[in-house]
Amino acid sequence: MPRPSARPRRFSRVAVASVVAGLTMLALAGCAQNSTKPVTDYKGEPKGVEAPASSAGGAPFSVWLKGGDQFTVTLYGSSTCPPIATRFKLTGHNKVELTIPQPDKKKICTMDYVPHTTVFATPNTIDRHSDVAVTGQGLTWVLRGLSSK
Repeated sequence: MPRPSARPRRFSRVAVASVVAGLTMLALAGCAQNSTKPVTDYKGEPKGVEAPASSAGGAPFSVWLKGGDQFTVTLYGSSTCPPIATRFKLTGHNKVELTIPQPDKKKICTMDYVPHTTVFATPNTIDRHSDVAVTGQGLTWVLRGLSSK
């Protein structure tokens, strides 16, 4: 029986490796565009945006930035141990659930109550023109769609 040529086998290995590498690159590119980690965070309310009246008592809120390419999460708490949203996950259509770690119990936190803002890139799967339900700290609030007034 004739022995199969090594060339077709080598070609198939190269082809498979190329396809796998290409798919991996596409998957990683998709993850980078839809990262659930913050772009930045800082003390205070969102820069250049008026906070909604509902936040006057320290209620968390979110607003759109950069025409909907980013959204904010503003939480209130201690200035030395601020509540910071470290990531989010999509839990349904236009539903966002935040991860907000508890402060280190060994750290001394001031008893003041100030805002801290975290900025996230908006995933492609979120409809910016519809309301988005944001959940964190045991509360749910609404990020109004861009077309809402």
